Amino acid sequence: MDVAGARIGVALSAVLAATPALGGEYVIEQREKAFHPVSIAIRPGDTVAFTNADPFAHNMFSATPGAEFNLGAQNPGEHKAVVLRKPGTVDVECQIHPKMRLTVVVK
Repeated sequence: MDVAGARIGVALSAVLAATPALGGEYVIEQREKAFHPVSIAIRPGDTVAFTNADPFAHNMFSATPGAEFNLGAQNPGEHKAVVLRKPGTVDVECQIHPKMRLTVVVK
């Protein structure tokens, strides 16, 4: 295998390792200081991706026991994601805009 082929193989391996074995991706848009949609139902192992369509930063997090995460600052146009693995209801908020709330039911 040549060097280019080896690089492609390594890159493909990295992509496959980052992809959940089961499930899909659910995209949540952040627009007008709100989540769109405001609630979703997913399966364990699915990915919840956040796309910032606002002209200012957001910071998605969950303090739900067993599903804690903090995606950090997310600038306009950025796309960040989290994989939720445990069944239950996960409450997601924006640390910058506390009125932004999303409910994710993992079942």
